Amino acid sequence: MRAKKQPRKQLHGNKWFIEHYENSGEIIELSTKLSHSVLISRCNKSIVKVDNKANAISIDNCTDLSIIVDSLVSSLEVIKASKFALQVDGIVPTVVLDQVDGATIYLGDASSETEIFTSKCSSVNIVLPPKDGADEDDKECPLPEQIRSFIKDGVVVSEVVEHIG
Repeated sequence: MRAKKQPRKQLHGNKWFIEHYENSGEIIELSTKLSHSVLISRCNKSIVKVDNKANAISIDNCTDLSIIVDSLVSSLEVIKASKFALQVDGIVPTVVLDQVDGATIYLGDASSETEIFTSKCSSVNIVLPPKDGADEDDKECPLPEQIRSFIKDGVVVSEVVEHIG
């Protein structure tokens, strides 16, 4: 059995390390600069808030992590996470999800051009704000989990399987 490691929030050069937080009742806040990247690893049932514009964020092996991001220059990458929540207040050009189960991504008005790439993911939902001037609720959009591939005229064709019901 492994010994429990101490939580760590440390800036080393231009890289923030947030590690081993568990059931932290407080919000872990980072004040970043444009050149900073952030690595969040092995945090469970925690909330991280990244203030200001950072370069990139990588999240690895986290469960029930919520993250609030102002803006990023590059991308936010999540690997091996479950029950993940992301709120984007500014602009994040790219979100990459790999082996993520149960994610909700809340995009603001400024992040309507965000590209999302998924691999081996399930139960991923994007929550979009109402259109300008519309008096409606946020719109929840699930990302497809099933792809149908078949051969047509000697070429492999893949399409999303939509479930209507």
